[in-house]
Parts: sequence; structure tokens; C-alpha cells
Amino acid sequence: MNFARIACLALAVFCVTSTLPLTAAVRADEVPKGTTNNQGLSELDPHYIPATRAFRSPERFLVEFRGGPYSVFSKKAYGNYFSDDSGPLLSLHLDAIAYRIPDMLYVTGGFSFGWMKFSGDAIVRDTGETSTEETTLTVLPMMVTAGIRLDVLPRRLSVPLIFAARAGLEFARWDTGTGARTDATGWAVGPVFSAQLALDLDSFESGGARALDEEWGINHTYLFAEMLSFFPVSKSLDIGTTTWLLGLGFIF
Repeated sequence: MNFARIACLALAVFCVTSTLPLTAAVRADEVPKGTTNNQGLSELDPHYIPATRAFRSPERFLVEFRGGPYSVFSKKAYGNYFSDDSGPLLSLHLDAIAYRIPDMLYVTGGFSFGWMKFSGDAIVRDTGETSTEETTLTVLPMMVTAGIRLDVLPRRLSVPLIFAARAGLEFARWDTGTGARTDATGWAVGPVFSAQLALDLDSFESGGARALDEEWGINHTYLFAEMLSFFPVSKSLDIGTTTWLLGLGFIF
């Protein structure tokens, strides 16, 4: 009987002493409240708060999807054919990042491709009356631009506003047609300028921004409004105007 008691006591002492290192290890792995690091969230560190922007992938290019009204204003060229039609202009813009000062500015160069279509009632030349056929004007604007982008406010001052500007050349392919017939085609070429005000979405959800960067390589996302002006010099057809666009942009 005494032997059995001694054996049980020895076993209990062994179990207690063998679990001490494990307990110490568990306590060593626990993260104090308020700590920010890269340790994975687990049951061992219930007070873990993940770092929000510790990880950043390289920044190489920008992609923007944009659209807005586009009204051709030349009464001489169009009369009242398209007076009630404002497009819209739909466009995709791609910029490569040529130079970057971290958390301050980008210098970019790139191109865009767009599409817009106008339509109106055809007019009979002899009588001046409207026809049952439709006259259309389709324009494919292509731009080559250089730009600068200032993001110092959201990165350093927590103000979610970004300012950007671009300048370059636009090459717009156009064609007109009535019914199933193509009437004329040509190009309009000239300088193009734009100014952009963007709302930085990272500022509102930094944890989500980090997840996008880690999973998809998207460094930043933003909504923007842009003023665009096109001034054709080689006027095969006057399709120049000043208009505004809205869009969504990504930096990869």
C-alpha cells in the first residue's frame, strides 16, 4: 500500500515538472495587449493587433477606368445632328511609374484608349427635313501622356486627397455613317491636358488595403474626378472639347 502511494506521488511530481517548460513557452509566445508585429493570430495571443501597412509590394504601374459625358461643340461641323447627345466617353488608362519619391510623388508615362458614339436623325439634303435613318459619329480616342501625381497628403498627413495632372497628344480616329453606309472617316490630332482630384481609399480601410497588396499586389486604390481638354490641331473633323470624367484607379 505504501509502495502504491509512493508510486502515485512520484508520477504526479513527474507530470508537474515536465509541463513547466511547456507552460513557460506558452507564456513566452503570448503577445501583450497593444503589440503590433507579424506573428500570426492564434489562441496563444488573444490580444494580438495586426500591423496595418507593414508589407508593401513594389509599385510599377497605374490602371484607371473612367467615363463621363462628352459633347462635341462645333455647330459648324455638326449643325444640330448631335446637340442632345453627350456620349458618353468610356476609357481605360495605363501609366508606367518612371520615378517615385516614396510617400510624396510619382512621375508617370502612359497611354489610354477610349470609345464614344453619337447619333441623331439624318437630314435629307434637298429638303432639310429629318429622315427615318440615323446618322452616327463613332470616335476612338487614343492618348499618349506624361504626368505627375502628388500623394504626400494621405501618406504623411492623413488627408485622403491626391492631386494629379497629365499632358500629351491625342489621336482620335472617327467615322460617320448613315444607316448601313459609311460616309467618311479620318483622324483628329492635337494636345490633350487633364487635371485630377482623387480620394485615397486606403486612408479609410488600411487593413483592407494591406490585404489587397498581399493577395493581389494592389498597393493603392482611389476614386477620382478629372477635367479633360482636347484641342485638335489637325482638324479633319472638330471633335475637341472640355469635359469631366469619374473613375476608379489602382496602383500595382
